Amino acid sequence: MIRHEPLDYWLAATLVPGLGALGIARAWRGLGSVEAVFAAPAATLAAFGIRSAVAGAVSAFADWSQVAAIKQRTQDVGGVIISLDDPRYPENLARIVDPPSVLFFKGLVESLHFPAIAVVGARQASELGRRFAFSLSSRLAAQALTVISGLALGVDGAAHEGSLQGGGPTIAVLGTGLDIVYPAAHRHLSGKIVENGALLTEFPPGIGPDKYNFPRRNRIVSGLSQGVVVVEAGERSGSLITARLALEQGREVFAVPGPPGMPGSRGVNRLLKEGAQLLESIEDIFSALPWLSAGQEAGAVSGVLSKRPVLSPEQACLTAALGSDEITFDDLLEKLAWEIGLLSRVLLELELNGMLIKSAGNTFRMAPEYI
Repeated sequence: MIRHEPLDYWLAATLVPGLGALGIARAWRGLGSVEAVFAAPAATLAAFGIRSAVAGAVSAFADWSQVAAIKQRTQDVGGVIISLDDPRYPENLARIVDPPSVLFFKGLVESLHFPAIAVVGARQASELGRRFAFSLSSRLAAQALTVISGLALGVDGAAHEGSLQGGGPTIAVLGTGLDIVYPAAHRHLSGKIVENGALLTEFPPGIGPDKYNFPRRNRIVSGLSQGVVVVEAGERSGSLITARLALEQGREVFAVPGPPGMPGSRGVNRLLKEGAQLLESIEDIFSALPWLSAGQEAGAVSGVLSKRPVLSPEQACLTAALGSDEITFDDLLEKLAWEIGLLSRVLLELELNGMLIKSAGNTFRMAPEYI
């Protein structure tokens, strides 16, 4: 009997019709390993919301030649495959409800673990919108923050270029395989990104720019980040999908206000009406997310910025609630409306990593360097 490594099972999971990222993630978390998922009876998989027909396809999977072909094609294009149980997998992304089972990656793996802000917006952006995205991303990079975007024309491309100009890594999340640059006009830009950050996708080599790929891509853009900035967006822009996903994932959403009546203003102004944070400068990001530390300076080591703590959505939420104040446990409990056990766990996590100071009387405050 041929033995398969865990990565083979993760790739197999992407090939089972109907299984999906949510189903495999639930089953893996519940059973403890991907091998256990493929060995589980249908009744066990049903407990994780996997339909009986799909469960049968999991146990009957035999197309290991296709798995081998994906691995070979990825190697041929200079890529690496990172599975959900790999320590290189970005922690922020792993915490969303439907993380990709595998990531196809090319570039600097360290860049996946830096604090990051997504900057997205219209493909047909105005010159003003592109300049703003470039300038904002350049300043974010100068503060040792990775900029995430989708390599599209317009705002996305300006965000990547600005981050590179600022000396920081940038990550382009693709709606294609690693071997297909879309749009083709960004072929040169994608090469610079690989040298100073990463190209990332959940699609294997050979997959082209199908329109259904991009909404799936957007959950990775938001999932990798601590906050999402929308710069210009029409009423049906894909950037609004990214913003909605960011809210569902517990991320902060920022919108850059636009002049009334302009097509690119309608989407962002609607986000503002619905409660998004208004963003006019980088200071608005640090005001909403003080733990990102506006005073941080970029420190390049072999082209990679020094690592800062990457927070879970719960940790980010708690630090935002704390701000620069000192607050009691009971007041935090009321402010966040969390269960006692959850609040105690997250407070302890932040205290252990040095970001939080606990004082007498069961009060808490952020360490000065993180305010």
